[in-house]
Amino acid sequence: MENIVRQIYDQIQKAHQIAMLVHTHPDGDCLGSALALAHILEKTGKKVRVISPDAIPGYLQWMPDIDKVLIFEQTPRQAAEWLEKSDMIILIDHNTPKRTGEQLAKIVEKYIGKKTFALIDHHLQPDPRIDLQISDPDKASTAELIFDFLQQTGLWDRYADREAATLIYTGIMTDTGSFRFGKTSAGTHHTAAELIAKGAPNEYIHVQVYDTYSYDKMQLLAHALRHMKIIPECGASYMVLDRKTLEKFHYRPGDTEGIVNYGISLKGIAFTTLITQLPDNDSIKLSFRSKGDFDVNEFARKYFNGGGHKNAAGGRSAASLDDTVKKLEKAIRENCHKIIAHA
Repeated sequence: MENIVRQIYDQIQKAHQIAMLVHTHPDGDCLGSALALAHILEKTGKKVRVISPDAIPGYLQWMPDIDKVLIFEQTPRQAAEWLEKSDMIILIDHNTPKRTGEQLAKIVEKYIGKKTFALIDHHLQPDPRIDLQISDPDKASTAELIFDFLQQTGLWDRYADREAATLIYTGIMTDTGSFRFGKTSAGTHHTAAELIAKGAPNEYIHVQVYDTYSYDKMQLLAHALRHMKIIPECGASYMVLDRKTLEKFHYRPGDTEGIVNYGISLKGIAFTTLITQLPDNDSIKLSFRSKGDFDVNEFARKYFNGGGHKNAAGGRSAASLDDTVKKLEKAIRENCHKIIAHA
């Protein structure tokens, strides 16, 4: 790992302009990680921009430097020009350019083999075409990997400040579910302690992420919980949010964040799914969570062209909403004995 860290750092030092890409439907981990690294590198004199495929969710709009993010769906030409002029492209918190969405991925793919690429991520199965990889699925968040990278290169000691600490803390806190998920380690807490010591306002961050629900977002959550479906014999649950429901509650990006976790909080439930029919193009997004050893990364890959982590993953469906629900129920039945073993 130390050798890869040095190689990536050497390439960063050689680069004049750098593009950092985050995944679709950006969350606290990808944005906190990318913005923190960009923030530090700008202090070294590098030209850096973070590029997001789509809009920043409302609950993250307060983050330091968030106004510097290029939103591809809003300014595609500007984002494409930055990529074209960049010497180096870094994928943050995703394992392949495909995770940046169809249109942006087409642009990124044409530079593989022509520009320097690096990947810093904690998801499984990183893209083998990218030689420079810091990939550790055992880490609870990519933000931890960014912190380690900054420490090992000496950048943290030289340039760290309250803003960088805030960004990394946000990434760790959100991807660990406020430090409660299984991969939250002693090292995770040590890192969090260092970030707080550097000035990360932990209470403020928690309030901004979790305690600023709009009335409509709260009603959307209530609707999802009220209509939750339980398959008790399989230890499974699922919720469905269709386009009309999202429109009824004036959906904005990020409003469904965290809803899926309620389905796994029930006693006797070891697997849950949130199915969301996105209002912009009726595409269907699925979020999976599990307890114990039931592998939702494998489940998502097998049934819904997705992937992620062992206990948290996502997928997509091109079928109708009704057919997607039927496919999910069938897949749950096929895996019933595996799921119930952990309920």
